[in-house]
Amino acid sequence: MTTSSDYLIEAQHALDQVLPTDADAALMTEAELLAAIPAVEAIVRQSEVLVAQLAFEVAHRSRRELGHSGLASRQGFVNPESLVRSLTRSGMQEASRSIRVGTMLGESAAAGDEGTPFDEISTAVREGRIGVAAADGIYRALVPVVDEIDPELLRSATATLAHEGESANADDVTRMARGLRDTLDRRGVVDRASFLRAKRSLRRGRVIDGLRRVSLVLDPESDAIITGAIDAAMSPRLGGPRFTDEDDKDRAAGLVDDDRTNEQMALDALTELVRLGVDRDDGTILGSIKPGLRVTISFADLTRAIDDRGREHPETDTGIAWLEGCSEPMPASTARRILCDQGALPIVLGGASEVLDLGRTRRLFSRAQRVALAGKFGGCMFGGCDRPASWCEAHHIDPYDPGGPTDLDNGILLCRRHHMLLHDHGWRIDRAGDGYVLIPPRSVDPERTPRPMPNNLPPWLRAG
Repeated sequence: MTTSSDYLIEAQHALDQVLPTDADAALMTEAELLAAIPAVEAIVRQSEVLVAQLAFEVAHRSRRELGHSGLASRQGFVNPESLVRSLTRSGMQEASRSIRVGTMLGESAAAGDEGTPFDEISTAVREGRIGVAAADGIYRALVPVVDEIDPELLRSATATLAHEGESANADDVTRMARGLRDTLDRRGVVDRASFLRAKRSLRRGRVIDGLRRVSLVLDPESDAIITGAIDAAMSPRLGGPRFTDEDDKDRAAGLVDDDRTNEQMALDALTELVRLGVDRDDGTILGSIKPGLRVTISFADLTRAIDDRGREHPETDTGIAWLEGCSEPMPASTARRILCDQGALPIVLGGASEVLDLGRTRRLFSRAQRVALAGKFGGCMFGGCDRPASWCEAHHIDPYDPGGPTDLDNGILLCRRHHMLLHDHGWRIDRAGDGYVLIPPRSVDPERTPRPMPNNLPPWLRAG
């Protein structure tokens, strides 16, 4: 007896005989090529519908109430999506899409005369008028609000989308579906906007090989502000408007001829916008202490970089410098440019400096002292802590109240957590030669064995 599977295998063999090869494609005229792609895609659509219907049956035979006796579980898979992915050798998104569209088709067929809101879409999919991707976009957009929309309005909307899907691509159909959803379910717009905004994030990865990866997830408003500003800064590189003003023409010509990649220009534009924003902030966002770049450089390298400016043939070796919190060095000439353009604060090694020992005249370390401590320690000195200097507080090694001075030699950097730990739980810092050790309380170590406090900076970067 010939089964459905046998017919499918025969159809596959038949397709193998008629589908064009690489050589056939190379010999096609433009008209033949443009006609062949939709013809082959129509076959793909029919195949995707079959996969969706079969995937739905896999999901039905793997439904939750069947437990370990379900099909997916008995085949060794945690869910039907994983089983379909394995059978189709596709990705999880494609497998999930097949099951969703198959579910829509199955529910429509099972409803009979009663019908479902997605009957028009299901019919269009079965007839090959719209593809599985477009149908999935419509289904995902509208199924969450089925109970919130008048059934007749919903049927009218899906009929419109089925018609539009015959000539539009899947991305455009999905956008149309979302637009209709928001028009028909106005109350849900607020909830969806709140949901999207709650998903916004900025994540900073670790520095690897001198580079830090930052990941942004932008809600629509943030996206409009940030990408809008970047697009404006990069136009006409991105195909933006052409200008009649001569200044705009000159700027546009400079952008077009710029040898930076679009990705490099986008980051440079964002960095400059942040710098301008920092300069103009009145304390509302950044508080009383504005962030600033701190550059560590030797006095000799700084003066050499200064002497080198304006030369027709500047030296290639002007020395090296470091930005606070970054272990990768930069040319001293770059450091001088940062100091000049951005008003960065230099930590100069081996040069004259202001008085940094305040004795008993004040309790708190001054800003200049904290900067010097940053150049000396680089970050939190509590063993194993990687908090940078910008996250740290200055701590008196010999406590101020019994008589410890507010001098540079009596200061050390600790992050907020470890500073509080030291004060509240009986830890102590002692000097040990040129370095320092932590003395734990007896509740932590009955022997109070000294623990090393390794400096976060290599010796050649320490300011003193």
